Amino acid sequence: MSELFVADLQRILWRPFTRALALVVLILVAITGASVFFQSGGEHPFTTLTALPAALGDAAGLLALAGFVSGATFFGADYASRALTTLLTWEPRRSRVLAARAVSCAAVIASGSLAALALLCVALLPAALAHGSGGAPTAAWYLSMAGLALRCALLAAAVSAIGVSCAAIGRSTGAALAIVALYLIGVERTASAIGLWLSRWLLFALARSWVASGPRSSAAPDGHTIVTSGLLLLVAVLALFAFASWALSHTDIA
Repeated sequence: MSELFVADLQRILWRPFTRALALVVLILVAITGASVFFQSGGEHPFTTLTALPAALGDAAGLLALAGFVSGATFFGADYASRALTTLLTWEPRRSRVLAARAVSCAAVIASGSLAALALLCVALLPAALAHGSGGAPTAAWYLSMAGLALRCALLAAAVSAIGVSCAAIGRSTGAALAIVALYLIGVERTASAIGLWLSRWLLFALARSWVASGPRSSAAPDGHTIVTSGLLLLVAVLALFAFASWALSHTDIA
C-alpha cells in the first residue's frame, strides 16, 4: 500500500495537469490581490477581520472544484491510457489501488490548498496594510483563520476523493463530470425545490456549513454545526468510495 501511495504521489506531482493547475492558481491569486488593493481604500476600506475570512471561504468553492477535476482526471486518465490494466497485473487488489489513488490525490490537494490559501493571505496583505480598518487581530482570530484554512483544505481533499470515486464508477473523466452534473441538477436542485429540511442534508449545504467562518456553537438556520457537517461529509465520501470500490471490483477492465 505504501509503495502504491508513493508512486501515485509522484505521478500526481509530475502530471502536466497538476503543474498547469498550480500556474492557474498563482495567476488567480495575483489578480485577486491586485484587484482588492486597487478597489479598496477611501469609501471602501479593507476590513481585515472580516474580509480575510470571507476571502478564504470564497476560495473554498474554487479549491473544491479544482480538487474534483484533479481526482476525476487522475483516475479517468488511467482508463483512457489503459495504464490501469497494466497496474492491475502488478497489484490485482483493485480496492487497494483505488484507495491509494484517492488518498494520494487527497493529500496533494490538501497540501496545495493550504499553500494556495497562504498565498492568498499574502496577496491580500498589501490591501490590509494600506487600506485596512477595524480592530487589531487577536490570538482567537488567528486561531479561527487557521481552522478555516484547514477546513477549506480538507473539503477540497474530500471532493478530490469524490472525483476519484466518480471516475471509477463511470470509467472515464467525462463520465465523472456527468455524474456530478446529474447530481447537482437532479438531486440538489430538486431537494432545494422541495424544502430546506431536505437540502440541508445534501453535499452542497454540508460543505457550506463546514467552511462557515467564525465559531458556531449551534446549527445555522440553513445548515448544521461545523462538527456535524464534517462528520456527515466524511460518511458521504466513505459511502461513495465503498460503492466505487465495489463497482471497480465487478468491472471488466481488460
